[in-house]
Amino acid sequence: EMSGFIDLYYQGQNAAGSDTVGVGQVEINFDYATGPVSASVDFDLGGDFADADKLEEAVVTYDFGNGFSVSAGEMLSYLGFEAYDPINMYQYSTAYESIGGIYDGYALGASVDYGTDSFSLGIWSSLTNSPDLEFALAFTGVENLTVKAIIAEYGNESTALFATQGKSTFWASYQFDKLLVAAEVAQAEAATAADNELDGMLIMGNYAVSDKIGLTLRYSESEVSVGGVTGFEEDKFTISPSYVFNDNFSGLIEYSTFDLGTDLTSVGETEDYFAAEFIYTF
Repeated sequence: EMSGFIDLYYQGQNAAGSDTVGVGQVEINFDYATGPVSASVDFDLGGDFADADKLEEAVVTYDFGNGFSVSAGEMLSYLGFEAYDPINMYQYSTAYESIGGIYDGYALGASVDYGTDSFSLGIWSSLTNSPDLEFALAFTGVENLTVKAIIAEYGNESTALFATQGKSTFWASYQFDKLLVAAEVAQAEAATAADNELDGMLIMGNYAVSDKIGLTLRYSESEVSVGGVTGFEEDKFTISPSYVFNDNFSGLIEYSTFDLGTDLTSVGETEDYFAAEFIYTF
């Protein structure tokens, strides 16, 4: 199977003083399956927010048929509630966009996964001498409820502020008929002498007004601490209505407001952010 998407966007922020419009990302995906073996290959073909023209994912999976599977290749991290690609997002911006560094993208490694109707667990390791490790546990034993805990430990040494660190995301979601509610707490901690941390939390709701119209509300907080002292904090509120034009074409608009705290350049500052996005999938 071949699939993909084209992401078009507009965004503007009052503090930046300028608006931008363009192609955010173009991606094409190939998925294959033969018996117990499947493979996925994804390419980023460019765009303002794509990682240049590059191979994004290349993973091969062997399914043993009893809940166990083994995968290897360039694969997406277990971490985080919010999705990596825009086609799977409920709004345009991410909750922790100002601090970044909590969710990971794709990395070369191998994983072992086991799942039943009630729970699943996975272990991922990078293919290095001092491996990065991710552990994921999910509970799905109650109808419409998903609870996930993901903990990551990184073994590659670096002097960068947050390059050598542990990360964790804990989140839960529940589907009430047409309303999806979710909450998450996330943390990234540097393994250095100083007490350096990134912390974030979010709560969100997505309501299906109709088959075509949806509405997302999200509140999030994020904070950076260096040496145990808060260097930046932000409260963010987002409202984002969306519309499905047909099976292949959808759009949304977003308004977010930021209340900035102890960042030395932005004490007491409030910023307004606007965005519009159109996605064509194929």
